[in-house]
Amino acid sequence: MSDLMPTNIEAEEAILGGILIDPEAISRIAELLRPEFFAITAHQVIYRSALGLFLQGQPTDLMTVTTSLTDRNQLDQVGGLTKLAQLVDRTVSAVNIDQYAVLVEDKYQRRKLIEAGNNIVQLGYETATPLETVLDRAEQEIFSITQERPQQDLVSIGETLNQTFQDLENRNEGLTLPGIPCGFYDLDAMTGGFQRSDLIIVAARPAMGKCCTDESVILQSDGSLVTLEEIYQKRQAEFLTLGEDWQFHLTRPSAFIDDGIKPVFRVTTRLGRFIETTITHPFLTIKGWRQLAQIQAGDKIAVPRRMNVFGKETIRSCEVKLLAYLIGDGCLTRSAPKFTNGNTAILQDFAEAATSFGGLKLRFREQGKRAPEYYVMGDREGYTDSIKNFGYNLEIILLKRNFDSKKLALELEVPPRLVRSWVEGMAFPNQELFSRLCGLLRVDPEHLADEGMDVINTSHKNPLRHWLEELGLMGKNAHQKTVPEIVFKLQRSQLALFLNRLFSTDGWATLLTSGQSQLGYCSVSEGLARHVQHLLLRFGIIAAIKKRSVKYKNTRRPAWQIDITDAKSIKTFISEIGIFGKEVALFKVKEALENKEYQTNRDLIPVEAWEYLALAKGNESWASLAKRAGIKGHSNIHVGKRALSRERFLVLATALDNLWLKQLADSEVYWDEIVSIEPMGNKQVYDLTIPETHNFVANDICVHNTAFCTNIAHHIAAGLQKLPVAVFSLEMSKEQLVQRILSSEAKIESNRLRSGRISQNEWEPISTAIGNLSELPLFIDDTPNITVTEIRSKVRRLQAEQGGTLGLVLLDYLQLMEGSSDNRVQELSRITRSLKGLARELNVPIIALSQLSRGVEARTNKRPMMSDLRESGSIEQDADLVIMLYRDEYYNPDSPDRGIAEVIITKHRNGPTGIIKLLFDAQYTCFRNLASPKRS
Repeated sequence: MSDLMPTNIEAEEAILGGILIDPEAISRIAELLRPEFFAITAHQVIYRSALGLFLQGQPTDLMTVTTSLTDRNQLDQVGGLTKLAQLVDRTVSAVNIDQYAVLVEDKYQRRKLIEAGNNIVQLGYETATPLETVLDRAEQEIFSITQERPQQDLVSIGETLNQTFQDLENRNEGLTLPGIPCGFYDLDAMTGGFQRSDLIIVAARPAMGKCCTDESVILQSDGSLVTLEEIYQKRQAEFLTLGEDWQFHLTRPSAFIDDGIKPVFRVTTRLGRFIETTITHPFLTIKGWRQLAQIQAGDKIAVPRRMNVFGKETIRSCEVKLLAYLIGDGCLTRSAPKFTNGNTAILQDFAEAATSFGGLKLRFREQGKRAPEYYVMGDREGYTDSIKNFGYNLEIILLKRNFDSKKLALELEVPPRLVRSWVEGMAFPNQELFSRLCGLLRVDPEHLADEGMDVINTSHKNPLRHWLEELGLMGKNAHQKTVPEIVFKLQRSQLALFLNRLFSTDGWATLLTSGQSQLGYCSVSEGLARHVQHLLLRFGIIAAIKKRSVKYKNTRRPAWQIDITDAKSIKTFISEIGIFGKEVALFKVKEALENKEYQTNRDLIPVEAWEYLALAKGNESWASLAKRAGIKGHSNIHVGKRALSRERFLVLATALDNLWLKQLADSEVYWDEIVSIEPMGNKQVYDLTIPETHNFVANDICVHNTAFCTNIAHHIAAGLQKLPVAVFSLEMSKEQLVQRILSSEAKIESNRLRSGRISQNEWEPISTAIGNLSELPLFIDDTPNITVTEIRSKVRRLQAEQGGTLGLVLLDYLQLMEGSSDNRVQELSRITRSLKGLARELNVPIIALSQLSRGVEARTNKRPMMSDLRESGSIEQDADLVIMLYRDEYYNPDSPDRGIAEVIITKHRNGPTGIIKLLFDAQYTCFRNLASPKRS
């Protein structure tokens, strides 16, 4: 400590001496004085030890403090027993310990001010840092000094009664409520308004029932497919979301939600895609996001028309081919894999792939009129030669490394005789030992053994069978086959090769009698067919899947057929994938497409899109617009009668020079028709919170993912007193939150505001709403993972700027706040205590949103209870008012209380508990009073 720094060593010693001679003295300063307030390090250590004893309920006399320091090996650090004895000898009494504490704190604050000043001076020299950043950091330096807990003296009851009497007079005359009115009349009547210094918890289940079943499949950025349940368990993922530009981008979820078991419905589309969701789950229509309850068969929803996601992994080309061939025309239920096909070129290609695989022997079998077969067995002769080559290579490497067999056996922890059998070419290590051997000798596997030998050992004479077992394919019959996980993560070229050879088996290219071109694939395995449909989608190939009945021996059995009839999709398939062995048929299809003008009755923009064109063109006539766009027959373009092709929509959007319409024309979305919505009973469901876009892709369908308190904040800021409101949004950005408030104020759906689809007569209410909202003292902070300390600093600054009065502090939501403890329950308890202290310090009600646990889902009566608070800790004890939200239609779609929200007051420290009801307007995400306020 520099001699120039403000200190008061005498006061520090008097405090420590007073604590040692009077164990009760520390109780008078424990909440005021912290160890770092002491200038001398030894004094900090002594006080910290005494404070720890006090908090444990132990005395702080000389003997106990000495023992505590000795146990922590800190006695010598503070100057030994002599130092403690000197402190006792120099102190006469602890009577003035409170005043000494004030002196010590004063010097500490001055030292902090000097430190902050020095830091600010250094910031001034950082010319490379933007000025705004420097000023912000300088401000933080000063405000950080003011974050000490304020102290308040005892106040006589007489002073408090005077203020209480004045408040009673005002309320009796109807001038004020006891607290701050929230704008919901029945709630104000029950609570008397929100009381200043109250901590209010508002709790509800997350996601409001917008959930998908646990088996919903999601494509990850590495090409792999995982279920929604797996993502929930891992708590991390990166996948596709649809942006406002109508293109898919990668995103990461910010929250993972287990929403229990709920009634779900299967939505099936014309392309054969399906997903199971709750009745309240939104789907994207051309008119915006709509809940399933508002959708019916015949409506069109958004699904991806291409998902440009490919993996980075590679395997040998021979392995890709073998996988495709054996999945398509292979028998994998016998001891050795068998491949059957009548095409000579395909049989030869299969044989070459098997030979390249290594360690295999093929047995060809003619079957007369039936297609010939290949049996794939382990090549014992080749296997023996490979083992001898391995032994020779190993012996050479050991000689070069000066490594003998005994040392190698010791390092690998195997018997020396086993290593000798390797060197002599009599045996080969299993895969684990082989990998360890390569690592120990620092050699590449191919330098030690033949390619493919790392999967061979003495118990597996057929390396192909062993590999197929590892992939989970061996033993599966035709109905059980699916695409193994490794294929989904392959590079684009290898994925194309896989599909090429798979279509060689059970695929076709043909010209129908109608003149229409068609590519197809058929399988008795629904899982395999859906995997193929998905893989085609990655190339931008639109394929429909349908169930049909096929003849098999003397009976019929179900099969799943994939049809590709869209001309652009067929061209993409021919150019990027192809079909080996069926090139002639494919060429005829290609030739037919080249001689035919492209027309589609599938990939169309829904007829409702004419409305957006009408909004964009204004007063211009359709004939004039069509003429400017260069459309033939511009006098009659069937406005509002037919769905538009992308090409027609694009030329009209280009003529209007409307970016959003052009993006819609070139979107990565296909508008797929719903053919059925069927109840599927109760199932486990999950949801994800997606930042910014609030949607993700599940089962190759676009699906969507804090309105009550936002409404309260708006009411308080817009009330008669126009009290300042601070909103800390940890989940939504300030732009998203403002957009939601604007939607509620202007009575225009938020998704239309996001996309800019505004009609001419809606601009006036938008302008009026913006004018009204811009005058409100509503302040938003969207800092992620904010701490209570940061909130305190920002709110105190706002309070000073607004003349010392605040109406409300809103925090959305509690579980997203940053903490320092590994124990989340304890950390949340500390946060709620700090928030309660902040409410009292600033004399302002604080509303903190909280999630409810999934325990509510397990009960017959779904109305939440106090025990349902998630990670509750001391939330119940710290809160003055606990409000829980419940909507019966969330669980019962046919409820007579549709559109009604229950506000359940489960705890009220200063008044009654009970239930009030509000209207919930899902269209604008806002709550409204059921009736007008009662007047006397």
